[in-house]
Amino acid sequence: MNNKYHYLKLKNILGLSIQITKADFILRNEGSYIGILWYLINPILTFGLLFFIFSDRLGNDINHYPVYLLLGIIIFNFFQSTTIESTKLIISDNNSLIKSINFPKESLIVSIVMKNLISHFFEILLFSCLLIYFHINVLLIIFYFPILLLLVIFILGTSMILSSLTVFFVDLDNIWNFLIRLIWLGTPIFYSIAGQTKLFYFNIFNPLYYYITATRDIIIYQVKPENWILLGMIGFSLSALLIGFLIFNKLKNKIPELI
Repeated sequence: MNNKYHYLKLKNILGLSIQITKADFILRNEGSYIGILWYLINPILTFGLLFFIFSDRLGNDINHYPVYLLLGIIIFNFFQSTTIESTKLIISDNNSLIKSINFPKESLIVSIVMKNLISHFFEILLFSCLLIYFHINVLLIIFYFPILLLLVIFILGTSMILSSLTVFFVDLDNIWNFLIRLIWLGTPIFYSIAGQTKLFYFNIFNPLYYYITATRDIIIYQVKPENWILLGMIGFSLSALLIGFLIFNKLKNKIPELI
């Protein structure tokens, strides 16, 4: 009976999440002259600016620097856009809906992850084109999908933590916007941490370092990631999901009373 209940609950959450994602996708592209190209403008502009500034300095010692750079940008974009949205999910964007209707609130978080995952797939296509241009085996992209699954789990757990805690700490969205900039600067996206001991130790505690490094190793440099990188990805993903689920499950019934 318990298993059937949990199965139906999960089915309802996923079903509602898909419907919300579809509606958001249609609204976002309705009346737009360039449609899905909006999904590529941010990574292209960010890539162009960083490549122009850093390619002659920080990129000189990095093999396939353009591919290295774009990969870091698109993985970080997925994390950044989803978690920033999650801090506004309950307080700003859906407070009236949550107060008036009883529905599985987890579906709101899952739908944000799904929506940004769609954007990420367009970025993966852009990245694949760059692989072809630099004569790197584009078929290696299939090895990114197991890493992407772990990344999605990590982002989902982190988003559950942020969205529920924002109800109690109304300034959390501003704090997170500041912290995400620090994480961006500390993560080796447009530079390498080789020989930089302090940055290396910082990134041991930076989950994004593990996902980005593993993907670069497999796709760009075609080597197996070190075991501690693989274990780190799994550990951060499962820990974030477990902590996020426990926190959100404990607080979700109090959310309508507090907003």
